[in-house]
Amino acid sequence: MRLRRPFVVLCMVLVLNACGDDASPAADLTELGDRTLLESAQATAEIQREPYRLRLLDRNGTPVASEIEEGGLFYEREAMRHHVTAIRSSRKIADGVVLTVDTTESAPATVTLRFVTDRTLEVRFEPSTPETLTALGDQWDARANELFYGLTTRLRDSRALREPAVPGEDINPVEVGSLNRRGETVDMYVRPTIALYTPFYHSSRGYGLAVDGTSVGQFDIAKTVADVLYFRFETGHAAASRQLRFHLFLGPDHATIVDEYTGLTGRPFVPPDWAFAHWRWRDELSVGEPMMLDGVAMNAQLVEDVTMYEQLGIPAGVYLFDRPVLEGEFGFARLRFDGVRLPNPEQMLAALRRRGYRILTWSSMWACGSAPGDNGLEAQRLGFLAPGSTGTPRCANAGGSSFILDPTNGAARVWWQEKLRDFVVSYGIDGIKLDRGEEFIPSEASDIWYDGRTGREVRNHYPVLQAQVHHDALAAARGADFLVTTRSGYTGIQQYTIAWGGDVTGSQSLGLGPGTDLGLRSVIISQQRAAFMGIPIWGSDTGGYYEFKDRDVFARWIELSAFSGIMEIGGHGTHAPWDMPTEPHYDDEMIEIYQRYTRLRAALREYIVAAAAEAGRSGMPIVRPLVFAYPDDAEVQDRWDQYLFGPDLMVAPVWRTGERTRQVYFPAGTWRSYWNESERFEGPATVTVDAPLEIIPVYVRDGAPAPGR
Repeated sequence: MRLRRPFVVLCMVLVLNACGDDASPAADLTELGDRTLLESAQATAEIQREPYRLRLLDRNGTPVASEIEEGGLFYEREAMRHHVTAIRSSRKIADGVVLTVDTTESAPATVTLRFVTDRTLEVRFEPSTPETLTALGDQWDARANELFYGLTTRLRDSRALREPAVPGEDINPVEVGSLNRRGETVDMYVRPTIALYTPFYHSSRGYGLAVDGTSVGQFDIAKTVADVLYFRFETGHAAASRQLRFHLFLGPDHATIVDEYTGLTGRPFVPPDWAFAHWRWRDELSVGEPMMLDGVAMNAQLVEDVTMYEQLGIPAGVYLFDRPVLEGEFGFARLRFDGVRLPNPEQMLAALRRRGYRILTWSSMWACGSAPGDNGLEAQRLGFLAPGSTGTPRCANAGGSSFILDPTNGAARVWWQEKLRDFVVSYGIDGIKLDRGEEFIPSEASDIWYDGRTGREVRNHYPVLQAQVHHDALAAARGADFLVTTRSGYTGIQQYTIAWGGDVTGSQSLGLGPGTDLGLRSVIISQQRAAFMGIPIWGSDTGGYYEFKDRDVFARWIELSAFSGIMEIGGHGTHAPWDMPTEPHYDDEMIEIYQRYTRLRAALREYIVAAAAEAGRSGMPIVRPLVFAYPDDAEVQDRWDQYLFGPDLMVAPVWRTGERTRQVYFPAGTWRSYWNESERFEGPATVTVDAPLEIIPVYVRDGAPAPGR
């Protein structure tokens, strides 16, 4: 499968649009006076001739998606908006039809419709004189009870007062959001730190829609006009950005929509089996007096982690080295481990490997450091930096300025890939955590990148290019035995990496304020949002990146992470049951919870690996919103606080501090408790169940074995 990725990459990078299979299905064209019908084996595109209007029909002739009655497709030029009005003529092509249409500008335009598969319709809109266009878009019916899913993992479009600062709700979360995006506006502008975006949504009517390209845009999901879903995208320098291209996917179920979408934009990257063990990490391994491990002096905090795991019988999994652990400015100027912070790094890594750990390190496309031998200085001399990078190369946290590489320059990509490959090989690194890729991207129309695109075109594409560069470097070094995980992404990101949730918080104000359970609430929703976005393997910083201040939050988050795509435990401060930031510091109850769920995660490995394999074939997520399986059940269409984990387990996490019971909705069928198989429930029904601190309510579908038991 990986051998085909370079072809997909070419389509994404050079054309800036998704690309499908070369073999298109047969499509029949019929003219019926006032309508033109383009039919595949599963779907029909019905185009009303005047006024122009596109509808997507299922094989029974039922409309599932409809442009508004008049003025759906539009473009903007010289501050004026113009709409398509009527079909002037049509011309059959092998897999579709080319329509010449009239517009309110009295200038003709072209609309091309073709079936990429029997369930995927491509629409391409090309107004005349494209070089003077400033924006393109479309408007679709949003029926009164219609729900819309996807677009971002962010709970709502929370903006910073000044870019590239972190949006305030990433620091102080609020109780907003669900699966349904109706009533929101969502910018297609990748913002830190909860930074997964795709211009792709699902409708409860049984269709999906994905807009191609990378330019900045916006979706208005029946907010401004109650019965209209609207999207508008800027044009740019690249020719592909001066036309509107989007795809409609016929379901009716969400799994089929995701299958069609990932078939078009790239099948998901599936990491090796070891990635589904639990991960241990710290935001910073502090410089200090070393401790001995296996007779060798090593970083004291790492030794503490390893020895406490052994004493408590916690299984080894993945050990992640977050920044700063390398040499030079900001812990990321040279791709060599810092021997002051991490004494005897080769022996340290060997000690981890002997115990069964796999090893991940932090990376980004930063160019740090101005000293001889630093990557920043070398990249500057070679001309590999992003536009506007003048002065002394340096790196900074959010709110400062940083120098980053320009991955639209092929030579810069090769240079960085070679450095990464050599680093990975020399230290035996198993994978990369990609972080900070979206904060410092020059994003104005005046920022001209190496390939000629503007910052408004590159902003959303940068995280995908960053992921591709790291994916390809590790593939060159390790074959198929590697992992890349990212916090930021856009269309196609799933080809190269799995994802984590960004800097979700367990306490407010960058960890300086009071504790909160709202970060935990947010990740329950975000991992299901990712499912609709074609990103099937997702995890979060257990306990919150900013250290939790309530033991309930840590316990409940551990339980949730055990039933997530990735289980990783770490962040700023301490995230260890033997060294709690709460009382007691050595917490026997929390140790038992930590032991129980890390061991359970190991026992669930075979079940999770099977679900991940399905994700690689079809995009089917590991964590599945209940509406994936029960689309006709009104009770689950916006039920965000329960989900399926793989095909057979239903999880009902508890997130509010202090709660020891919760209501669980059981869909149709028989369900038995994962923890006590004598407890059975017949659905559909809502039942209040006990949920002591050490138990997350989990239920097994009738007839299925209980995995991991």
